[in-house]
Amino acid sequence: MSDLSLSFLERFPKVPTPNPPVLILIHGRAAEAKTIFSIEGLLDPAYHVLAITAPYDSALGGREWFHPPEPMPGEVHDAKQFEESERILTGDVEAHLVRLNIDKSRAFLWGFSQGAAMALILGLRGTIKPSGVIPMCGFLPTGVKHWQTWDISPRFLFVHATEDEVLPTESSKKAKAFVESKGATAEYHEYKGRHKMTMDSIRFVNEWIKNLASA
Repeated sequence: MSDLSLSFLERFPKVPTPNPPVLILIHGRAAEAKTIFSIEGLLDPAYHVLAITAPYDSALGGREWFHPPEPMPGEVHDAKQFEESERILTGDVEAHLVRLNIDKSRAFLWGFSQGAAMALILGLRGTIKPSGVIPMCGFLPTGVKHWQTWDISPRFLFVHATEDEVLPTESSKKAKAFVESKGATAEYHEYKGRHKMTMDSIRFVNEWIKNLASA
């Protein structure tokens, strides 16, 4: 555990499963691991579920992965804003996979809002090489678009609420178009609601992961 920098919550598989998928949940701004971990009861009992807390205090309360410039609370244009969080989170995810003896190909990154941006950063960087990346109600940081290379091996599922008052659906649609332009396989799904997870959206993602993990 000495290699881990960030606090986390963990649910072991509720049913015996050889080589279980590990689902890594990445919360949004002004939240923490327990915020997103609250959905674990709606997830497939075969999953190994981890939720990791961001490294920085948020001015809005809770924690955050980077400090977005105001008055644009969602977008991140400077890569320096996420480089340290990327380094820390990558190291922790790798350490967890070693600790659990789970192959990277069985890993899924599911992030919400700011956490969606972090899931995209880690998924496209190519160090973790997860099977699937699920950015929900998020965006692609501008700095990622200026990289020289992108890992397009994961499957991407962009999910966004139709009435999102924080980030418009266009932010996910543009991110999807970008990863597709690099050759990645991506899907887009909308669900009715505001800037939060709903039962229907969680069920949809759960089934997507289940199908991909069993393929």
